[in-house]
Amino acid sequence: MKADLHIHCSASFDATESVDTILRLAREQQLDLIAISDHNEIDGALELETKASAAGIETLRGIEIDCFFGRNIVHLLGYGCDLRDPGFARLKNHYIEELRRTGKQRLTLIEEHYGLKLDEAAIIARAHGRPYTNVEITQELLQTQIHPDLKPYQTGERSANPIANFYWDQLAVGCWGYAELRLPDWRQVVAYVHACGGALIVAHPMQNLKLDEAAAEALREGGVDGFEVYSSYHDARGRQFYHEFCRRWGLAETFGSDFHGATKPNIVLGKTGFDGDCTESVMLLKERIAHWR
Repeated sequence: MKADLHIHCSASFDATESVDTILRLAREQQLDLIAISDHNEIDGALELETKASAAGIETLRGIEIDCFFGRNIVHLLGYGCDLRDPGFARLKNHYIEELRRTGKQRLTLIEEHYGLKLDEAAIIARAHGRPYTNVEITQELLQTQIHPDLKPYQTGERSANPIANFYWDQLAVGCWGYAELRLPDWRQVVAYVHACGGALIVAHPMQNLKLDEAAAEALREGGVDGFEVYSSYHDARGRQFYHEFCRRWGLAETFGSDFHGATKPNIVLGKTGFDGDCTESVMLLKERIAHWR
């Protein structure tokens, strides 16, 4: 079995490809199981569910929920839950309002940091009717401005995945460009997704937790069902660390490319860092889902 359980479609604020395109790419990669897991958004996952059977591909319902873990932000992947529960619509609407609230704040921070002025009308146009976010601001910044500190993202060592790399380097929690979102606490997310019949997996833990065993242990004790061990962001050391942690505690291991289309151009759908048979791990994830149902 081949699986990719962390895919974003154009329903997500930061991704570009349609559900139909994702299904085509999944067939090309000969994937057996996929999940669209958009940021605080359910429409893509529900659309996939209606179309995938005709394409001969199994799916899991998925969602990626941004939440606070202490002073840090983690992304928790909910699988198999009832996405039609009204709480998910409230989550989506709250997140959209938070993106709208923080967009202007982040734009101001970037302009002040680099001593320049960006065309806000052009940024709004890039968002195609949605609230503009770090994605559209970064696109406008890197495509229209000249500044020595931007060169790594335009033509240098960070240019293969410029929008995501700029976010992690400059705009994430603890960075000068961080604009604080009002997000739920991770414990609320765990309780809610479990109540909706879903299992909780910590997304790309090397991006948020690094090799922090105490943090991983706190999440385990708090009820998460597993970790995304195999991710396009993880090196061999990170994969081994979280593989061993999951095996030690009987937690589910999952596989996710974090595909976003043109927004993350160097990430290929289906390329998760795992090339073997994922049947055993998928069965364990499904057992966790069945437990909460």
